[in-house]
Amino acid sequence: MPILRTFMLIVFFCLAACVQEDIKPNLAATTVEPTRMVVAKSSPQGCKAAIDLNYQVHDLYRKGASTTKQKRLLEKALQICPNHAESHNNLAEILREEEQYAQAITHYRQALDANPSLSAAWHGLGETYHKQGQFPLSLEAHLHACQTNKDSKTRIVELLKNNQYAVTEAGEIINKESLLVLYDEQRRASMKTMMAACGFKAKMQYVVTFRNLVFNSGKATLKPNSNKQLNQIAAALKVVQPTWIKIDGHSDNQRWRGKNAKQSQQLNLKLSQQRANTVKKGLIKQNVEQNRIQAKGHGSKHPLVPGNSKTARDKNRRVEIAVK
Repeated sequence: MPILRTFMLIVFFCLAACVQEDIKPNLAATTVEPTRMVVAKSSPQGCKAAIDLNYQVHDLYRKGASTTKQKRLLEKALQICPNHAESHNNLAEILREEEQYAQAITHYRQALDANPSLSAAWHGLGETYHKQGQFPLSLEAHLHACQTNKDSKTRIVELLKNNQYAVTEAGEIINKESLLVLYDEQRRASMKTMMAACGFKAKMQYVVTFRNLVFNSGKATLKPNSNKQLNQIAAALKVVQPTWIKIDGHSDNQRWRGKNAKQSQQLNLKLSQQRANTVKKGLIKQNVEQNRIQAKGHGSKHPLVPGNSKTARDKNRRVEIAVK
């Protein structure tokens, strides 16, 4: 969200900013722990000056001045009022537009540490995660802003369509922190509550679809790039330590060369089981407890998309991992 849209929030929060202390609410139940910085306490005088600097930033933005000048003013504002939520948020907006996503996330988190109800920061955080392809984290952040921010609600509708937030396509990587949003029971429960409060009836998924666990054609050998995703899955599962982990392998309905429809169906079922077993073995190698893992192949019995087109086959060929 451009600074022009978010800046008006300063008017409503300036009184609080003038007197705020080092407020550090515990966001761990619903969010990833933010990067912490040791800062001095904000003074009323410093925070009043920070508000003035934000007005100057606003004016520079309207005049089309370089973001370098805007960032310098915001950094100065944070030096004199380290916990000024709007300064962190506005700096994060610039960093996001510059595609400096890691830094943007840090400042959004610091804005929310100072003011957990700052809707603009939740929206910006959600959009930053969306840019990174971390859809579960994006959904979680947008849910915090859903009741006050129309753009966040629109993004949620998109993420909920066909459970997009729980699907990782080929060529993408869903990281450990995003997986924890879906695999941690408390996180899911919190999101379910926020979804209901925002008027959504969708159920939170604990089944994650991986189309990026790619195998060699007709074989159960994972391609090297798939190991990056397997590492992230294992890391998340070792944190959550669920009662059980269910791995479901699904193949497409393509016929095998020289085989009839029935023979091909049997071979696809066998192949999907072998691929599920490969993922299971990969997780065990990374110290995920073997006795908690179930692996089952389903062949082409449960397609997500009907038809025999390449697009349909690409969608239906997948590995799903659920936890409880």
